[in-house]
Amino acid sequence: MVEIKAKVTLKKKGEEAYLSIKQLVVSLKWQAAVDLDLMAFYKSKDGRVGGVFSDNYAGGTMGNLNSFPFIQLSGDAGVGATGGENEEILRVTKLDDMAEIYICALNFTDAFQNRSQSFHNYDAYVLLTDDRGESVAVPLDSQNQGIVAVIAKIDNSGFMGAKLVNENQIMDVGTFQSSIPGADTLELSSKIVLKQKGDSVQLKTKSGGGVGELLVNLNWQKGTNSAQPQSGLFSRMFGGSKNQGGIDLDLGCLFELTNGQKGAIQALGNSFGNFDQPPFILHCGDDRTGAWSEGENLRINGERIAQVKRILIYAFIYEGIANWSQADGIVTVKQPGAPEIVVNLDEHRDNLAMCAIALFDNIGSTFNLQKVVQYFPSHLEMDQAFNWGIRWVEGRK
Repeated sequence: MVEIKAKVTLKKKGEEAYLSIKQLVVSLKWQAAVDLDLMAFYKSKDGRVGGVFSDNYAGGTMGNLNSFPFIQLSGDAGVGATGGENEEILRVTKLDDMAEIYICALNFTDAFQNRSQSFHNYDAYVLLTDDRGESVAVPLDSQNQGIVAVIAKIDNSGFMGAKLVNENQIMDVGTFQSSIPGADTLELSSKIVLKQKGDSVQLKTKSGGGVGELLVNLNWQKGTNSAQPQSGLFSRMFGGSKNQGGIDLDLGCLFELTNGQKGAIQALGNSFGNFDQPPFILHCGDDRTGAWSEGENLRINGERIAQVKRILIYAFIYEGIANWSQADGIVTVKQPGAPEIVVNLDEHRDNLAMCAIALFDNIGSTFNLQKVVQYFPSHLEMDQAFNWGIRWVEGRK
């Protein structure tokens, strides 16, 4: 059993303690080998409702300390589902506008698999510390099973000021969303869509490290491909091919390893890579027309993340006119035990044949995936824009 270090501990459901605060730090601490996510849902005194939770969830926002709701979540400190001194933190800089704030937790993996669990097995508790260093704790010790734990409530609706209440309610998602103010903003979706350029998400890590095998899928609309390709990519870009038939959209990536090795993985030039050896990326085959229902795929060995610095996912139109709006391409990143991440090839530039789609950056124990969707005349200009430094020559299939 974890030792709770706090001046006051609310051990029983319904127990409460008044808070004398200007600013507040809310910590979720646990020792079990699970990936818990700390969340806050609120109702303001003027009726506004909402939530502050990780943007790994669809609809998630990390909040803001300088404007409403004056609540912000730190990074996903519990990533990895490893045992030990795990902690996630929320900060509150202003409570005046709030009537209620509910402090909640989810087990990321169980939530997406809709698998109920007993949270009391996690040795978890919430610790509230005010700007004077005074602390109040609420243990997460309910033995009921469910998806969401409502651990505590900050009630600021009374004339005597704010108080912390031990809630310890374990709920299914439907009950949670209908009974907790603002909880309907949480979407346990099977997909996260990166909508704008620059939008990003951190991949979840596995117990023991690594992010598991990643599958990057490119799919697009089928077209009529009545003619076989007659020239290479670079020749076609400069007028060597006038085929107006179906679009041959190709998936590829640039990679940079931590040892400085750089290169490209793509069907053009038969550079298919290797999953178990450097560069730990494998191209699964070329779909010439989009007729394969699964499109084209790259497999990334996320167990070797420590050896991979960055990966730029791209697509190019090898045959057919450069018509991205007709192709209507979409890239999906699939990771076991996590929602799919979707990047649409939008903001089309139909006169340019290359599209840099998304960038994986190694940030330590995981990848940060950022939407790029930027168009270029060829590999060379894309390479230069991202400072890769590869020597390019014309290739054929």
